[in-house]
Amino acid sequence: MDIFNRNRERNPDDHFSNLMFGRKPEPEQEESKVDYLQLMASVETLMGLYSQYKPTIDKINLNPLIAKFLKKE
Repeated sequence: MDIFNRNRERNPDDHFSNLMFGRKPEPEQEESKVDYLQLMASVETLMGLYSQYKPTIDKINLNPLIAKFLKKE
């Protein structure tokens, strides 16, 4: 019995280890279904809104405010 590697090869029926360390969560396997057409439509809408409001954003001059948030300290 190798005492240094015993935690890596923990038996799921080892009641002491389960009591002390808890059970390892089983990885969940979910299929992600993405509707790419809807995603592209949303991106197109956002880009359209951005181009529509870009002159207003330039007039307000939000660059110092944005730079403050992006500044790394």
